[in-house]
Amino acid sequence: MSREQILEHIVAYARSHGQYDISLLRDGFELMHLHRMIEQLSEENLADRGINLRLVEILECLYHHPAGVMTPADLSDEVNLSRSAMTSALDSLEKLGYAQRRPHPCDRRMFEVSLTDTGRSFTAELLPDRYAKFIRIMKETGEEELALLLRTYRKIFKVLQTELAK
Repeated sequence: MSREQILEHIVAYARSHGQYDISLLRDGFELMHLHRMIEQLSEENLADRGINLRLVEILECLYHHPAGVMTPADLSDEVNLSRSAMTSALDSLEKLGYAQRRPHPCDRRMFEVSLTDTGRSFTAELLPDRYAKFIRIMKETGEEELALLLRTYRKIFKVLQTELAK
């Protein structure tokens, strides 16, 4: 079943319950779909390097951190990953030879994560292209559109936080 067919079933369901604004429902699903498509394109761009977007975000945090060392918990907070997902991501980065975990020097219950020399070199090679593409995309969007998009995303985020807290 296509995405459009699924959306039509959702709309039919919403109409049968009579309490939903169909236009807003369609727009909301379109927004989510576009967001997923943007993420998918970003993932495909990185696939030839054998890495995914979340792993790049982790490498980027470690690369730019003044001490070059972070705890898994701090990394989780920074890239919005659960602790268990971070453990899996760090396993992947270690397997690739890009990161290493060592016992924390002050707390035996914790670990600290840092880039390996290979990870630092890989990240140093990756980031200039990443940032150049990012800037080209943002320029293409235009200042006014970008400002509106940012305001809209921030507003949706706040509303979503409020709704999920209920």
